[in-house]
Amino acid sequence: MPPAPRAILLRGCRRRAARGPRGRGRRVETASIQIEIFLLTGIGFLCGRKGMLSPKTREQLIDLLFAVILPASILDSFQVELTPTVVEQTLGAFLVSCGIQVFYWLWNHVFYRGTSPDHRVCLRYATMVSNAGLIGMPIAAAYFGSRGLLLASIFLIPQRVFMWSYGLSMFTDSSGRDVLRKLATHPCIVSIAIGIGVMGLYTAGIQLPAPVTATVSALSDCSTALGMVAVGGILSDCRLRDVVNREVLTYSLYRLVLIPLCVAGLLLVLPVDPLTAQVSILLTAMPAASTTAMLAAKYRGDAPFASELVLSSTLLSLVTVPGVCTALSLVW
Repeated sequence: MPPAPRAILLRGCRRRAARGPRGRGRRVETASIQIEIFLLTGIGFLCGRKGMLSPKTREQLIDLLFAVILPASILDSFQVELTPTVVEQTLGAFLVSCGIQVFYWLWNHVFYRGTSPDHRVCLRYATMVSNAGLIGMPIAAAYFGSRGLLLASIFLIPQRVFMWSYGLSMFTDSSGRDVLRKLATHPCIVSIAIGIGVMGLYTAGIQLPAPVTATVSALSDCSTALGMVAVGGILSDCRLRDVVNREVLTYSLYRLVLIPLCVAGLLLVLPVDPLTAQVSILLTAMPAASTTAMLAAKYRGDAPFASELVLSSTLLSLVTVPGVCTALSLVW
């Protein structure tokens, strides 16, 4: 059985990740990917406005992404040999992510002091937890190929730990047992554990059966398209008055521009692998996590304000994320 055909976009990006081209050619490829992501998001937006992506359908699509598509993408990215370079990059991504979580904690204790308590909880959580899982991983795969996706999946481990511990404690009291259960059963965490075993098999010269590899690859190739369509569907509910709000716009400036700039400045002076640095900065530039609104609604927080944070930062990220990617292609 021949392997499932790879998406042209991901094939090109994976070859680019291996070669690391620079200059005008890379900028053209970057612009092409940005346009494709924008078009995919636009399709999701139109489907949402036409009623083809109802709130229930979007919820099911996001569940499918987190339960099947993204885990398959992670597993696909682990189908490489364990080399010193891979070890250095993955360990670097994990350590950088831990450092960024500490940076978020410090940021939260410096800013947002003048806001109301209900708003402050949402702002701090939305700063600590971005939507790097739903939006960042597909974009990392599109720009940096399978190795970028591998680093992204490792980068997100500390965020998920903080998300279900410190983040959840902002809204309610959470026990250590609940945190461990959520982490141990999260599909993306499970796929990382399986992927480490798969990487060990590849290093030993043992490959997965062709039908299994083809199935995983076919699912993996759906991640960018489905992820961006889902984001477009979410944005279809966005109203202009939800975005034009000083407090919300200030948060979006912090989340999408200032924080990535601070992280980029730090990584430029630290001895960090270039690909690890680029993936880390890209994921740092992601908008507020949708769980901000979900937790606020569940635990009687300011759900409307939390929804405004998510929708406005996601909408503005359509402009800022391509800008970040372009800047990365110029600097590294």
